[in-house]
Amino acid sequence: MKFRTGISLTSAATILLLTAPVQAQRSSPGLILEEVIVTATKREENLQDVPVAVTALSADSIKEAQIHSSAQLTQLVPSLTLQRGSDSRESSFNIRGVGTQSFSIGTEPSVSTMLDGVVMGRSGQAFMELMDIQRVEVLRGPQGTLFGKNSTAGVVHIITKQPSDEHSGEIMAMAQSDEEYRAGFTVSGPLTSDLGYRLTASGNDLDDYTKNFYDGEDYNGYHNWTARGKLRWAPTDDLDFTLSADYGDQECKCTVAPIGYLEPWDGNEEEVQDILDLISPVVPSDDNTEVNINNVPKSESDQWGTSLEANWALGDYTLTSITAARAYDIDGNSNDDYDGQPITVIGLSQTGDTSQDQFTQELRITSPDEGPVTYVAGLYYFDQSVDRKFERSLSSGTGALISSGVASFTADTTNWAAFGEAIWAFSDAWRLVFGGRYTNDDVSFDYRRSRDGLPIGIPDPVDPSSGSTDEDDFSGKLALQWDFNADSMAYLTYAQGYKGPAFDLTFESDPETQDRVDPETSDSWELGMKSTWFDGRAMLNAAVFYSKYDDFQAEGFFDSDGLPNCPPDNLTCDPDDDPGAFILINAGKVTTQGVELDFQAALTENLRITGGLSYIDTKIDEYPNGPCSNGQTYREECDLSQDLSGGELPYTPEWKGNLTASYFWTRDSLFDVVFIGAMHGQDEVQYSLAQDKYAIGDAYTIFDASVVFKDHSERWEATLFVKNLTDEFYVANIRSMNGVFIPNAYQHTYSNAAERRYGLEMRYRW
Repeated sequence: MKFRTGISLTSAATILLLTAPVQAQRSSPGLILEEVIVTATKREENLQDVPVAVTALSADSIKEAQIHSSAQLTQLVPSLTLQRGSDSRESSFNIRGVGTQSFSIGTEPSVSTMLDGVVMGRSGQAFMELMDIQRVEVLRGPQGTLFGKNSTAGVVHIITKQPSDEHSGEIMAMAQSDEEYRAGFTVSGPLTSDLGYRLTASGNDLDDYTKNFYDGEDYNGYHNWTARGKLRWAPTDDLDFTLSADYGDQECKCTVAPIGYLEPWDGNEEEVQDILDLISPVVPSDDNTEVNINNVPKSESDQWGTSLEANWALGDYTLTSITAARAYDIDGNSNDDYDGQPITVIGLSQTGDTSQDQFTQELRITSPDEGPVTYVAGLYYFDQSVDRKFERSLSSGTGALISSGVASFTADTTNWAAFGEAIWAFSDAWRLVFGGRYTNDDVSFDYRRSRDGLPIGIPDPVDPSSGSTDEDDFSGKLALQWDFNADSMAYLTYAQGYKGPAFDLTFESDPETQDRVDPETSDSWELGMKSTWFDGRAMLNAAVFYSKYDDFQAEGFFDSDGLPNCPPDNLTCDPDDDPGAFILINAGKVTTQGVELDFQAALTENLRITGGLSYIDTKIDEYPNGPCSNGQTYREECDLSQDLSGGELPYTPEWKGNLTASYFWTRDSLFDVVFIGAMHGQDEVQYSLAQDKYAIGDAYTIFDASVVFKDHSERWEATLFVKNLTDEFYVANIRSMNGVFIPNAYQHTYSNAAERRYGLEMRYRW
């Protein structure tokens, strides 16, 4: 394991320990771990009884780690990583190395994100402010027999708090040294004897932190705010309704990427020196946080949703209905600076707006908890429409228009499914779990593209065209669970994953010459153990997994006739005869395998630890005609395409882990004190699907510390915290620049978490 600090997770455990959430009580937490309740199987069950690889994060653990957005959940879940793009539309979660490799509006996400049981149709919807959270459950591996929408890689389920039985509320304010401020409030309680409410709102403002020498301004900050309301009506003991509504708005100038690497190559030393002189005083380096550019991009997105959940107890059975509508809009980047310089090398302007809306309906029945056979069965309907308009123009250095084009396209997806899972307890110690899912997908599109000016940089026009496809699939699950003693169990699971058919719908697409992309399928094996030790003082869960994906959906290089362009073994092919383009295809086969650990322990009545560790090995088994990066093309390592077989999937370090410790100091006067120390780190990571050796991010380890003061009545608490104690710089992505602008150069993106910050958070409750 190659953490930059040279400290392995094993040795770090002797220095710094991770904490379970502090108990909501004045006395010390005690020696018995609190039972963790999850709904991963659509029932409220103890985490230790569920034969599923799931990480459950409580509201306290999220709060104490100073996590306020869903993107930061990767700090506490080793198998969860973030694939960060230039904007939220091109960002997604990866689980066990698998994530979305194309953000065409005609594809579905590999990792499903849910909010209170409602699936988000697009990957970008996953990134939201975390406020008033009950818990977050991260399920790893294929999911489909218990959830409305199928998922090939896993599920991130964000569950918010329900209206309370008594009047209560909380206000929160935070100030951080890098001029980041957060504030929010929650009020909740009964309106009548059978009607309760909950209202929450929060805002987060981060001052810009990337210096631009061109105009003397700073960039890459953001301004976010979110509001949510809930009404819960229980007219009888057997029937209740929960009506929810939420709205979130995000605005930023947050795609400014400093140059991290720029080196001469094959005699271009003079050209590179001219560029260095031009961007001075910026000095490209691994930890560069400055730019000198004359165009600054901006991005704004908003999303809203409403849902109505009804639960009806029919004797010992429960019938659940979830009806929901959501929408997601992105006002895309404008004035993006593609050349990384304070001049206009080529006047390239690209803007893109995306609008999504969806309707979902889930109907589910849950059997009684008792009996030799228990089950959950359901029906699901999903209807989504995504519209995108993309504009591109090229102009000369003097501003004269050379060429421009506009593409407008729409993708409509209808999905319905029948799913279910049953558990047969055929002895006191053995259970057989079996489930299945039938899915029907119907995907259609409309597309057109226009062009004005010269045919330079703008593809040929496409007359209005349309297409559609449909697909049926049955995927299954089989698991065997063995309770080998009163406190421990093991399970072996085989599950099939399915990701629906797709179309390549981007600005460069030519739907008239491209066929549909077939569904992506997977076969996954998992051997797991969940155990409790020392009379409930410690918990250790482990999972070993192996998953193989067929018809992996990613991009390949093809000519205008839809044929592979210049395969590596074709020495007579001349790419200049037909330059072609990258399009979404069934690229081939990939494999991911590894080991995951989750643990908790009460070392003393006052000292607790918790943490996790993952080792994930990903391999591209078959991927001919894969992409080359701009840098690889410039260095003549490959031309337009390459065989990526034998490579690794991007955005996934082999080793990743987190560890935290909490010491609870009970005091007789004024207030109690909690001391918290934490670390999270990862191995080096490849950020390029093209396997570019210059797009590898270094390993790093981050240390945090905080002190929490809590009054005895739990009315108020104050937290002093320091994040990234050692001021360790690390990047979130590395991408190769187009050689037309700067040859053999790379830009990186980073967040304010890549520097030391300290702050104060105050909370008051009633």
